[in-house]
Amino acid sequence: MSAPLAPLLETRGVVKHFPLHRTASEFLRGAPARAIHAVDGVSVSVAAGETLGLIGESGSGKTTLGWVIARLYPSTGGQVLFDGVDVSRLSGVHLRRWRRNVQVVFQDPVGSLDPRLRVWQIVGEPIQAQESVSRSRLRERVAELLPTVGLPSDCLDQYPHEFSGGGRQRLSLARALSLSPRLVVLDEPTSALDVAVQAQILNRLVTLQRERGFAYVLITHNVAAVRFVADRVAVMYLGQVVEVGPVRDLLEHPAHPYTKALLAAVPVADARRRRARYRVTGEIPTLVRPPPGCRFAARCPFVIDRCRVEEPPLREVPGRPGRQAACHRVEEVGDIPPETLRTQAPPLPEAAVAAP
Repeated sequence: MSAPLAPLLETRGVVKHFPLHRTASEFLRGAPARAIHAVDGVSVSVAAGETLGLIGESGSGKTTLGWVIARLYPSTGGQVLFDGVDVSRLSGVHLRRWRRNVQVVFQDPVGSLDPRLRVWQIVGEPIQAQESVSRSRLRERVAELLPTVGLPSDCLDQYPHEFSGGGRQRLSLARALSLSPRLVVLDEPTSALDVAVQAQILNRLVTLQRERGFAYVLITHNVAAVRFVADRVAVMYLGQVVEVGPVRDLLEHPAHPYTKALLAAVPVADARRRRARYRVTGEIPTLVRPPPGCRFAARCPFVIDRCRVEEPPLREVPGRPGRQAACHRVEEVGDIPPETLRTQAPPLPEAAVAAP
């Protein structure tokens, strides 16, 4: 049997802290420096042609992790390996060359697209940063690229405000794909779009991946989008990964108490379906002074004394191949009766499963 292929991207214990400025009184009394622990020891991997979904509440560290992967934020600790090379150590011309491999589609297409530039300038900007190309040739390349994301090739001289929300998101996608990257970080690509346009964008992403072999890191609150696009999913809570595994198995049989609560909160349109009775209470801990032990302990209905003092490592979920969860009691709480917990993600509309 041949050995499994090495991952295209791998993070090993990645840490990202944002230092906080001390006030004058804190400085005078010698108070220690503080920082926001946005990402704390995250290890995930993505294979070539694979999609890894990152889900969790706002403030869980999903976007920060994505930006560290793309080297938009320098990491505080750990390693980001791309084809086995630690990219956190790259600088200068080596970093610039590496950036061809990883591109980002940002959450806010309005804020990320310069309103003063025309389409050919926006989409062609990464090409100009990496290559010496004439204006006429740049326009030709952009015109060839636009139809692949569902935009007409004759819109080169339009401005971003002339497009709808979905059109602007397609522009962002075209810009990210202009250098034919091997990995694309998608930060909430369907936010602020209506359901029909969401389906079109997701269909386009799947089609492009099949045709060109991109790997995706999909950051989103949209569980239905993760279910449709992703191969595996990692669940983040307060800067840490609490569960990871194949997407359908994890969404249908969550093992970590936080994952159960997160999926139970997904709304359903069918009023005949039983409402979830799984609830969590308690205050969310601060990321400035994270508590010892499990960060979900203050809100977990299954908490024991060990959870408050000992941080649980990611470990295999019994009976679930490829599944890992960071919970001391995963064997006991892994299976909650389905009548007490709704874990089925709502399906995408019919448009999302039709040919793009």
